[in-house]
Amino acid sequence: MSSLRRTSVVSGGTGGLGRAVTAALLGAGDRVVVPWIAEDERRDLEQAHPEAASQDRLVFVQADVTGTEGAGAVARVAGPATLLVNGVGGFAGGMPVVETELEVWDRLYRMNVRSAVALSRALLPDMIARRRGIVVNVASEAAVARPAGLAAYSASKDAVLVLTETLQKEVLAFGIRVNAISPSTIDTEANRRAMPDADFSTWTAPADIAAVVLTLASDAARSVRGARIPV
Repeated sequence: MSSLRRTSVVSGGTGGLGRAVTAALLGAGDRVVVPWIAEDERRDLEQAHPEAASQDRLVFVQADVTGTEGAGAVARVAGPATLLVNGVGGFAGGMPVVETELEVWDRLYRMNVRSAVALSRALLPDMIARRRGIVVNVASEAAVARPAGLAAYSASKDAVLVLTETLQKEVLAFGIRVNAISPSTIDTEANRRAMPDADFSTWTAPADIAAVVLTLASDAARSVRGARIPV
């Protein structure tokens, strides 16, 4: 596979799942643009891929992608991008609705939904002009299962599914495809710390999810549009 065959933007690329997605896309020959906020996470990702970073195949942009300014900065650095993976996300749960502060609802909506909307708004105009592009949104099985104690999180991830389906209808005529992956609990260090008594063997490895993203971003999935893919 040829080097620099396309530019991909991976929001949340410094996180547990995002690192696996970034690695998979770099392995496929992509130039990968990763927004970041936490310096230690950016440094860890750069150290994991020193060759790609030195060759400008791994490009970092310090930006808050939940806002227009930050998303616009990412779009300017990326240039013409073929793939957008909306992987920024936040989690909070364990409390019933009557005990969940409104700030939690606002924060999860901002991280899980607004970030995807802001980056889509920033990158899609160029994709539409070129009539070429792929968007993969990261939702969650909680959006479908809707367990007690996770209303705010589930609602925000359900909104990601609504965004996926609606956006696909809006850009279908331009040859752009939009899909969502819907992971169950992901086996990350953060989740293990948060749930130390859980059965980790039932969780999904980030690399397995990244492989699904890679498939959705390939020509093999050119007819898959507006779908929710459980992982």
